[in-house]
Amino acid sequence: KLRVVVASTKLRVVQRMYDRAGPFSVGMGHFFDRLGEAAEKTVEETSAGPEGVKTKEAIVAITSDRGLCGGVNSAIVKLVKRNVEAHSDRIDATIFLVGDKGKDGLSRVVGKLFAASYKDVFKSPVTFDLASIIAEEISSRSFDTIAICYNKFKSVISQIPTKKNIAGLEFMKANAHLFDEYEFDTDIDNNQVLMDLFEFQLAAQIFGACLENSTSEQAARMAAMDNATRNAKDMLSRLTLLYNRQRQAVITSELIEIISGAEALQG
Repeated sequence: KLRVVVASTKLRVVQRMYDRAGPFSVGMGHFFDRLGEAAEKTVEETSAGPEGVKTKEAIVAITSDRGLCGGVNSAIVKLVKRNVEAHSDRIDATIFLVGDKGKDGLSRVVGKLFAASYKDVFKSPVTFDLASIIAEEISSRSFDTIAICYNKFKSVISQIPTKKNIAGLEFMKANAHLFDEYEFDTDIDNNQVLMDLFEFQLAAQIFGACLENSTSEQAARMAAMDNATRNAKDMLSRLTLLYNRQRQAVITSELIEIISGAEALQG
């Protein structure tokens, strides 16, 4: 029961954080929507292209650092495995693992694809600085696309495994004309502007995904602890009933023996 209360309190805290910071990552996502659509079209064209041409994809798998939270971690493990196995002939995947609980499930099948693993991410509230560190590590390598796999929070009893695609830096530079309608007031080089924009939006998307995954984790943990409490009460009721039946049977047996003995003495 105590774990339910603790999980409920933590859920309210992370949900408030997500409600405040969520629109930030959503707004950045809308700004880059047209680039994402172009990237997905390019990936599809690459998949339909000649054999041997592979798209370099970074997969950011976001799981929790602690267990006892239902199936949120196994859902991400399955999503990443399915994505890697289904497109292994077309995508050269590299995995960045955020959170510790998905490591065991993924290392057995796709462990050789790990590039970096970040643990103890959710032991304290997620910050934009932490998301920026992860984004900087990804930006230091060249990828055509970046896929963020996380649990989308729908309700306390429903979390949806989600894959969000983001265009890579080189693709962004090659399609810079998509941003011609925007005027950037800056003294620095346009390539540097695009690089800064890319890192900023990647950090924003990772930050939002981490917050949403943390909210999903606490919601799933509260539901799991509530189910465990209910199951424990049901088991206790069944065991109490079984004990009372056996106790009553023993008492009845002893009474019969006493009565039989008294009847025998009187006879």
